[in-house]
Amino acid sequence: MARAEGAWLYTSEGRKLLDACSGAIVVNVGQGRRELADLARDQIMELDYLLPVWVSPARQRLVQRLVQWTPSGLDRFFFTSGGSEAVESAIKFALLYHRVRGRAARTRVISRELSYHGNTLGALSASGNRTRRADFEHVLFDWPKIPPSYCYRCPWARRYPGCDLECAQALEEAIAQHGADRIAAFIAEPMVGASGGVIAPVSEYWPRIAKICRRHDIVLIADEVMTGFGRTGKRFAVEHWGVTPDILVGGKGLTGGYVPMGMIAVNNRMVQECEEAGADFMFFTYSAHPLACAIADRVLEIIEREKMVEHAAELGARLGACLEDAIGQHPMTGEIRGAGLFWGIELVADRGRRTPFPANLHAARTLLRHAMELGVVLYPASGMAGERGGDAIMIAPPFVISDAEVELIATTLRRAFDSTWQNLQHHA
Repeated sequence: MARAEGAWLYTSEGRKLLDACSGAIVVNVGQGRRELADLARDQIMELDYLLPVWVSPARQRLVQRLVQWTPSGLDRFFFTSGGSEAVESAIKFALLYHRVRGRAARTRVISRELSYHGNTLGALSASGNRTRRADFEHVLFDWPKIPPSYCYRCPWARRYPGCDLECAQALEEAIAQHGADRIAAFIAEPMVGASGGVIAPVSEYWPRIAKICRRHDIVLIADEVMTGFGRTGKRFAVEHWGVTPDILVGGKGLTGGYVPMGMIAVNNRMVQECEEAGADFMFFTYSAHPLACAIADRVLEIIEREKMVEHAAELGARLGACLEDAIGQHPMTGEIRGAGLFWGIELVADRGRRTPFPANLHAARTLLRHAMELGVVLYPASGMAGERGGDAIMIAPPFVISDAEVELIATTLRRAFDSTWQNLQHHA
């Protein structure tokens, strides 16, 4: 790739590709914004690096803005170089919080089977993504995993709303099995991202999960690295269910990809308890980097100014409808799901039986190749069918796309689905 502008990528050979996945679900405000380039130059000339124990004007501005963005009570912030570091920091803080309260035995983190929380050893230990864990299983923490809320492939073979919400009750059972006095935190993505292809829970799920965590004094961590900052049509995905976690993890869209940055927003009461105990929470070398803070503050200002959260909700509904019209009845379409500009399509070999494609056919990868040949870039997801594999694609374009580009995504997907289906049938 030689350059980019808005939602478009340009190759060194001169091809033009529509970035329908915002890179790695990152480029919320689009690429090539002159005001961000000018801001970066000015910030570098004014103050490029600062020891993280000191506060820069850019950091002050960002914190003041974030307080208006995050759910009420989450008004203490710690900044990192990206989402993996942010998840690691959230886990570390949960462990620290319990230690200062005299509960040092609380060292385990419950998470979910279809999940990816990052590439550090701690974040990977909390991840349920089998492929990404595979080469490191021998050194990862043996932390409990529960199934997600995933009606399309319910592990209990139940049908919502006639079920007993076993997916939420699974957390209660895991706590009972391992002992509440050993559990520090529960971490989950509000909507499963790359490990499931945008799996949203049933409406009662997150309120029930939050209630269980509160009852057992377990720190609730919402990993919004992928879903945060407007991606799902709300500022943060937890707002869809009216839930406020103890720690909210952000990254990706925070700076729109212009510079690397991640963050955690933490309940002020919890931070105060740790401060009063004299606990130390070591910074990273690039924590609260002045340039990253300046860019993040301006990206959030752009989102506010151009009403991009509202735009993501409105245009996202249109995108979902266009996807349904174009491929909703395609023989390869298992389920279309999502919210805002965050959509996933699960691919199946048999719609009636919901049979995944054999893993050796690499269905998602094949579809991505066909779509790219037609000028649209998508994001893959895999593993949602467990031992049988599973393939999905994610459509999460920048917030700056137009109605015409939404139509282009849908019509291109139809063509890519047709050619991929023929290809997979030939090789089956």
